[in-house]
Amino acid sequence: MIDLTNPKISFILLSSDKLEDMVSILYAKEYKIIPIKGYYHGQYEDSVIAYNDDNDNDELRKDLLFLLNHFHQECGIIKYLGETNVKKTFSDGSEKPMGIVIYNTDAENISYLYNGVSFSFVEQVRYWKPTKKEDFRVGMLVEYFNNNKWYEKRVEDPINEYERLYKLFIKYDKIRVVSK
Repeated sequence: MIDLTNPKISFILLSSDKLEDMVSILYAKEYKIIPIKGYYHGQYEDSVIAYNDDNDNDELRKDLLFLLNHFHQECGIIKYLGETNVKKTFSDGSEKPMGIVIYNTDAENISYLYNGVSFSFVEQVRYWKPTKKEDFRVGMLVEYFNNNKWYEKRVEDPINEYERLYKLFIKYDKIRVVSK
């Protein structure tokens, strides 16, 4: 099994009904191709992991976006060199961070099969960190870290709560808000 979280590797993962045409272009750009199977709702599909050790992150992204747009595909998976997580990249260039789950049991996620191992990519929650009193609004949900656990709290009185609670959590970098 390939260590998909290894920061020393980069790759793109593609699935498509036009996969053979995509692979031809990838071969022409000197990518190495690993054929894998995708499985979703009882259906198998051909997929590939493609990598080129000579390409930097910008070139990898550029090639993925070219393929997505040229073949009218919605998205693909990319893992950049130096990072441990993957991203779902859309044809418009936007990206969503994804986590990797080995032996996925959730039928709502596409599972990929390679050498007897199944893995899936699941969307990760993104956070931002408030830094000042004005960042807090009535009704917003914040998470704070206390006693080795994240707790959720709804902001009711931002000014008083900031002075009593949030200011200290900000100082020790123990507060976050889910990005929408």
